[in-house]
Amino acid sequence: MKATFGIVALLALAFATAASAASPREIYRDYADNGRLDRNYSKSDLLRAKNDAAIQGYGSPTVAGGLGDEIEQQLGGTAGRTGGTLPFTGVDLALLTAGAAFLLMLGWGFRRLGRARQ
Repeated sequence: MKATFGIVALLALAFATAASAASPREIYRDYADNGRLDRNYSKSDLLRAKNDAAIQGYGSPTVAGGLGDEIEQQLGGTAGRTGGTLPFTGVDLALLTAGAAFLLMLGWGFRRLGRARQ
């Protein structure tokens, strides 16, 4: 009896954390009703809402833009920021092309060497 109760209690605790997580839509609705977040959300919930494609692509521009600022404010301004990326310069494309040319020349050389020995 005690073992069954313990297992049920552990399962309830395990599923309670997943059920209490806020979805990006809930966070969006919370912000859209009055222009601010009224509840306290976890860092992972806020980051998930900030990166949600539906909010970024289909949310109202004023609401979705302001929501990002509000999320940044709740995260402390710098939390959750990713480093900037460099623009595409074509160097990686040039390196891939050079590598492909090297492999083609190597294959052509082996083919020629194989014919010369026959």
